[in-house]
Amino acid sequence: MRSFLIALASVVTLFGNTLAAVVEPPTNATLSAVEFSDCIESIGVGLVPTAQAEALVPAPFIVVGTGGPMTPLVVRTSDCGGISVDGGPTKAGSVVQIGVVIVPPDFTGDINTYTLFYYTSDVKLAHRLEDNGVPAQHVGHLTYDFTTGAPGELHVRVPRPGTPTLSIDGIVGTPVPTGSFVANWWIGTVAGAIKMSTSVPAIAIGDAKLVLTTNPGGPLGQLIGGAGIGFPLVQQFNSFTGAHMDVTLVP
Repeated sequence: MRSFLIALASVVTLFGNTLAAVVEPPTNATLSAVEFSDCIESIGVGLVPTAQAEALVPAPFIVVGTGGPMTPLVVRTSDCGGISVDGGPTKAGSVVQIGVVIVPPDFTGDINTYTLFYYTSDVKLAHRLEDNGVPAQHVGHLTYDFTTGAPGELHVRVPRPGTPTLSIDGIVGTPVPTGSFVANWWIGTVAGAIKMSTSVPAIAIGDAKLVLTTNPGGPLGQLIGGAGIGFPLVQQFNSFTGAHMDVTLVP
């Protein structure tokens, strides 16, 4: 875990030290709570042009690459044996989310990311996030194929109606228990900022070698500058038995 935290700290340090003025945190309104259980996930952090990323991230959010030519892009996939939304029934499901690393708006979390695309096979999760102002897409036929081995293989597909469509493919190592982690994903709405904060009390982290592929003419392809992108900054294949996500409105 220490090496991962060092890598993330290096990402933020390398791509800008711009920080917003420290203010007293507002009182947040909890909108939803989600439990994830028996999960595997992939994490890839690549680079995209700062100017193009800034065009997609509204004020007051600040991309960490501000002032430089490139900024980090996060691509996360996850497949869980159980997803429960607001205390409802637990069912298996997958999530794919893509965003730009930002300066922490409230200075919490191990990493903060502005959400550009969010897909899930869980219809209740998608609809609840949509109700809360998150442009989540329900993709019932999202596929998540993991084959164990040395190394293992991972193949994730986001087909239509997902927009843009994409795939993540590669080889992955065996995760090793390392510690805890908190990831915050943000989105701006007319009512305020929506924060999706996921706390993982115990996570195992492994290595990976991944590539994302998409339509070069689509919005993601235009951002990454072509049909594919690798992840030179961070590549991981992780597992955890449980995680809790709070969805809150930050006025």
